Amino acid sequence: MRLAMLFISFGAALGACTTAPASETPPPEAAQATPPPMIVGGYGASNLADEGVKAAQAIAVNEIYTRNPTRALVDKVSAETQVVAGLNYRFTIIMTGGAAYRVIVFRNLQGGMSVTSFEKLA
Repeated sequence: MRLAMLFISFGAALGACTTAPASETPPPEAAQATPPPMIVGGYGASNLADEGVKAAQAIAVNEIYTRNPTRALVDKVSAETQVVAGLNYRFTIIMTGGAAYRVIVFRNLQGGMSVTSFEKLA
């Protein structure tokens, strides 16, 4: 009787240690579809429809027109956000003539915004 109980206990323990069937594991494509983890303190992608991003983008575009008066229009914008003691919005803005700029707008904890970096890209 003790021997039978030992085999039953061993079988239950062995069953708990086995891996899940292949049908329950996610396919390799699913693992590749997830974005890489965000780096703490680094820049991450931003939603251009967000109200804070829109406000910062308006300041960045205004800065371009102030520093380089032009009739070119904004053609393409990409935005990234970094959490610091406030927020940094980093924009890469391409104008219709092909000129490209990288502008960083800082939003402090009180909500005020200012341009902290302006660079014309080659």
